[in-house]
Amino acid sequence: MRSRAVAVADPDDTTVPGEDFVDMSAPAPPRLTAPAELRAQSDAPDRLVFFFSGFDPKSATFYHRLFRSGIVQRNSAHDETLALGKRHRIGRWASVWTSLWRGAPTALSRRPETMRTRVHFMRWDDIVRRHWKRTPLTLARDYWNVYGRGLASGVLLRLWRAAPAAFGLAMFPLLVGVASMAVGVLAIGGLLALSGVLPMLVALGVGLVAGALLWRVTAGWVDCEWMLRLVAFMREHAIGEVPALDSRLDEMADRLVEVVEARMRHPGAAPLREIMVLGYSSGTIMAASVLARAMPRLADIVNGRRADRGTTLSLVTLGQCLPIAAEWPQAHRLRQELEILSETAALTWHDYSASSDPAAFWKTPPWPQPAKLKGHQASPPFKAAPGGLRFATMRRERREIHLQYLRPPIGKGHAASYDFFTIACGPQTLAERHAMGKTAGDLRG
Repeated sequence: MRSRAVAVADPDDTTVPGEDFVDMSAPAPPRLTAPAELRAQSDAPDRLVFFFSGFDPKSATFYHRLFRSGIVQRNSAHDETLALGKRHRIGRWASVWTSLWRGAPTALSRRPETMRTRVHFMRWDDIVRRHWKRTPLTLARDYWNVYGRGLASGVLLRLWRAAPAAFGLAMFPLLVGVASMAVGVLAIGGLLALSGVLPMLVALGVGLVAGALLWRVTAGWVDCEWMLRLVAFMREHAIGEVPALDSRLDEMADRLVEVVEARMRHPGAAPLREIMVLGYSSGTIMAASVLARAMPRLADIVNGRRADRGTTLSLVTLGQCLPIAAEWPQAHRLRQELEILSETAALTWHDYSASSDPAAFWKTPPWPQPAKLKGHQASPPFKAAPGGLRFATMRRERREIHLQYLRPPIGKGHAASYDFFTIACGPQTLAERHAMGKTAGDLRG
């Protein structure tokens, strides 16, 4: 496993060239000791973030641009600022960029507090693209696997109990198909049969063909089958039918461990404060699997004699949909991975899944119960009351609501507002926020 990871990443890529941020603050007082001076000059990150996007063919370029636009908008409404470095390609599938959080201006004798975060974008969009377009045969197989096998195994019933809105979204393609076929058979076939133009059986056959054509046109027009493709793909992965993705997850676990080891060995660097794995949408499934596969080695590193004392382990899931994979009877490995995470007392796991997001399981904790980890689940108020918090760049398309997890709120918001950039790039670790009982966007206390 190690040789494969070395082929993917350099031994020490925790420092990336070209990430110098312009310091507009007042000069800091002179340092008294050489080690402190080394730490001040080190560009080693204080936090390592491993980011997993969802079942989406968009690449790291899109998400880096989303980070950049969100940071620019956020900076316009806050005293503290965020800066974003360039995106770098690392190996076959990883990309990396750096953010620098700088606190509000202070007295001339003090340098504002800073937090340097290195974001590792864990790419699997190339695998998604290979499964994105569906031939009529694979699409028919998706319908059977999701609806036929899902009904027979009880998975659809469990999904309905856990998240009725997500269940309805998953059932929407089937409803479109049934309604289209019914219109074709009853309206067109029935009309032809009653008028006597065609014999009854022939008329019904013509109506059936017309219904099928109407189904395909309607499905393309309303774009209802993206959720079907998602559920079908996650089922295939959960039961071990996507070996390329399973191998990629092993590589990602190796890379995560290697990056952490390299950061621990970085000369002259301040202690690493946080290791955060962050999953978004169906990327929450990937994030949980990779962290669980890395956890035994990661725990040894963090708890080892040469480790940075106080380094915390964090998992953040945004718009989680773990049940669409974990509920299948054959998903033994994924359920075991979730058990590993739930038994890790050193792990802080926060889930932010909005009740207004029909694809999220906001009522269902993503970790098995009971759990030893430090868990917290919240529903971000994406649909604000009149006069309340409004979110930036909201789209009318139903899938665009998912991107609100990665966008900043307009203005400073309030103590209960959700702020992705505070969680991923802000000055406090997730463990510190959990211990202090802070809400998602409260960084002012």
